[in-house]
Amino acid sequence: MIQKKILILGSSGGLGKQLANKFTESNFNVFLVNRKLIDVEKNFKKVKNLIYKIKSKYIINCIAKTGTKPCEENPIQAFNINALFPYKVAEAAEKTNSKLIHFSTDAIFQGNKFKKIYKESDYPNPTTTYGQTKLYGEILLKKYANTLIIRLPILFGLTQKNQIIDRLVSKLFKGKTVKASSDVFSTPVYNIDIANFIFNLTKKNKFDFFVKKCNGVVHLSSEKYISLLNFMKIVGKITKKTKLVKGAKESDFKSKFIKPQYLGLKSNYQNNIRKIYNLGSKLKINEYINEISDTCYLN
Repeated sequence: MIQKKILILGSSGGLGKQLANKFTESNFNVFLVNRKLIDVEKNFKKVKNLIYKIKSKYIINCIAKTGTKPCEENPIQAFNINALFPYKVAEAAEKTNSKLIHFSTDAIFQGNKFKKIYKESDYPNPTTTYGQTKLYGEILLKKYANTLIIRLPILFGLTQKNQIIDRLVSKLFKGKTVKASSDVFSTPVYNIDIANFIFNLTKKNKFDFFVKKCNGVVHLSSEKYISLLNFMKIVGKITKKTKLVKGAKESDFKSKFIKPQYLGLKSNYQNNIRKIYNLGSKLKINEYINEISDTCYLN
């Protein structure tokens, strides 16, 4: 049996690691690239040559410059990585007849209305450089029929060390008091669920169906709209550290950069998503805590 080749770009990041773990356990021939191995901003030629050499059936792009502050402070690099890089990958993928899965974000939406959860059909209106550069990337990719754009909300999971939830949980597990925003909302999703969905999508050969069905863009998310504070309260209850969880307003953190506070995603194609993997019906905080309970978080 011929193994399907899959190329994961950004394999050292949170979601990239989870995808690498999932696919290397399976009957796929997996190739991994990360920014420690190749400076993708300055040396795309190496990436392109690798794409041409491998000729993988699937390319999964997890490379991004994330975070409000880093993108605001370096908008040119944010554009190069979040917009120009995926465009070049899609161009190379088309020449090798590879199918490209690219991740985007709920930050392409304005995020200024409480309880507004965004669908694929909602109009994007990003207010940050991060959101703007990710939207530019989407626009550039739309011309390529071999591309599926997957928008994600806040992720949590053992490998998501740079995401806000995992930073707070790590601090909590070390016995430190954590302050979490009561007025920042999302529909957080467990990154293992995302990896399982991508794995099933490729294994069941449903990529082309999804691209056609959702016009190249789909939202993957949990179905729970929750504040960071209430998420951490659940973690505190499970771990018996409730007294260490304190509430705060986003303005209390006195960031010089204004971030959207009311984000979160839902999908017009939820029934189709469930046929691939039953994603998002539960928040899965218990599973998350079980996953990290034997790690360095306890040290």
